[in-house]
Amino acid sequence: MRFSAHLAAISLVVTLVTATSAQTQKEITNAHAIASAKTIYFEDKSGLDAVGKKALAELSKWGRFQIVQDRKKADLILVLETDPHQGGNLIYSGGQTGTIDSEGHIDEDNFPNYNKQAAVRYGFLTAMDPQTGKNLWSVSQRWGGLLTGFDSVGERLVKEFEKQTQAAERSSNLKLIKSVFPTYPQEASKKHIEGTVVVRIVVDRDGKIASARALSGPSELITASVEAAKQLQYEPPENAPVMKDLEMSYNLGPKPCPPGNKGEIANVLSAFQFPKKPLHPGELKIVGELNDPLPPYPEEARKAGKEGDLEMVVTVARSGEVVGARVTKSVDRMIDQSAIATVRTWKFKVSRGEQATFPIKFLYRMSCTPHWISE
Repeated sequence: MRFSAHLAAISLVVTLVTATSAQTQKEITNAHAIASAKTIYFEDKSGLDAVGKKALAELSKWGRFQIVQDRKKADLILVLETDPHQGGNLIYSGGQTGTIDSEGHIDEDNFPNYNKQAAVRYGFLTAMDPQTGKNLWSVSQRWGGLLTGFDSVGERLVKEFEKQTQAAERSSNLKLIKSVFPTYPQEASKKHIEGTVVVRIVVDRDGKIASARALSGPSELITASVEAAKQLQYEPPENAPVMKDLEMSYNLGPKPCPPGNKGEIANVLSAFQFPKKPLHPGELKIVGELNDPLPPYPEEARKAGKEGDLEMVVTVARSGEVVGARVTKSVDRMIDQSAIATVRTWKFKVSRGEQATFPIKFLYRMSCTPHWISE
């Protein structure tokens, strides 16, 4: 979802999924990447075949992902590792002992040696984006013992990944039916305070916000963000409660130039909100964006100082693609053509229903460099 005003832009973006667990874990930083993945490349760096085989067996039994042998064809990479940093002694495999070196390799003792000072070891499982190499999620657990099973750490980590994937799917399936954008606090605007506030919400079985609290962000922007988050409304989820982390980004928009000064900076802002409800029964509605870049500011129009509000309507098909675009309020021929060409490339995640038409508004502004930037 995006919203921009003449002087300030505030955007609300769903970015994280969390779930409670007894294990030490980082939260999923891209729920959509996890929920939409279909193929996975499993990389065993545990140093012990039995551990890796059990983890892979659990992943295969689950059946949620197709396991591929070529990491270039994978939507996700799952890496299983041990704690190699300090080295140390292990007790594993039904009571056998061994030593792990600084690279994570394990050497078994010829005979179990329980007189060793056995360090507590951990296994790690990390989900990675194969395109960027970015870690999307990770979890760690103790290597194992008599109660948990000496070689089961990988299997237990994969089961935790199963829970997190299910949580990501529940979060991704949430459908927003009422969006409320925070008001840019006047005091924060005067002080030129920008930034992003992360708000954690819990959606109850009625689709209402059971709780909302800020996790991070400028203190001057937190109250407005939390109050706006409390007013959001989702369609009742199948498995409640569902937790989400929302990013609310505040950006001061372009300032008008002083009288007599010509603008040097070209800005294209959006003044539309998605998702939108259908205008007529049976029509689809937009429940998320897949590709909706802002149009460029044509160089010739920028040089000529052309600016204004461009209004148009777009028709979205059941595939989520924009199949029609028409300008209802023109700014300039070059600007109009650029906007139409751009929105025809858009694609959305949509609900079931017949194709529907939505109004769109772009703000084309020429501005001067704000004085606080140059100080």
